Amino acid sequence: MAEELQHLIERIRKEGVESGEKAADALVAEAKQKAATIVATAKKEAEEAVAKAKVEAEQLVERGKKTLEQAARDLLISIGGAVGDVVANIVKDETKAALKPEIVGEMLVKLADAYGQKDGGDLVALLGPADAAQVKAYFSQKYQDKLPGGLQIESDKGIFKGFRVGRKGGQVFHDFTQEAIADSLATFLRPELGEIVKQAAR
Repeated sequence: MAEELQHLIERIRKEGVESGEKAADALVAEAKQKAATIVATAKKEAEEAVAKAKVEAEQLVERGKKTLEQAARDLLISIGGAVGDVVANIVKDETKAALKPEIVGEMLVKLADAYGQKDGGDLVALLGPADAAQVKAYFSQKYQDKLPGGLQIESDKGIFKGFRVGRKGGQVFHDFTQEAIADSLATFLRPELGEIVKQAAR
């Protein structure tokens, strides 16, 4: 009897130990699985956070680059505009200085000669009030006898410097006023200045 009891105790103990070991093993396996899941999730979240931060950093760099490029373009446009304005003012001043009565007289003689050879004379030149009398006097002294047809010089309050010339009674005039010459020269020079500014920016 004692032997059976001992055997029963041993069996209960053995089954209890085995059952405990199995439960412990199951708990350890479950803990390992949970730990692996937590590590994998944390790793994935960390990778996603790094990838997101990288994308945001690249976007920030790209935005900064575009902002800088735009600022540089704006600066170049501003410089180009300022240089263009300076050149336009210089051209305007130089044109005004160049349109002296004697120069205007010589220009008129050449134009009258060209008109005369093509279609005969009968030209009218419109000049600003300040220049009309001087050019008329200068012109009549030096060139009146050389004209094939004749040139009438009239005053026009809308002209400050330079002149317009065309057929008497006609609607079309060639514009040699200070403004027209300066505008033409400035228009011609602006692309060249733009190229110079672009080259300087490289």
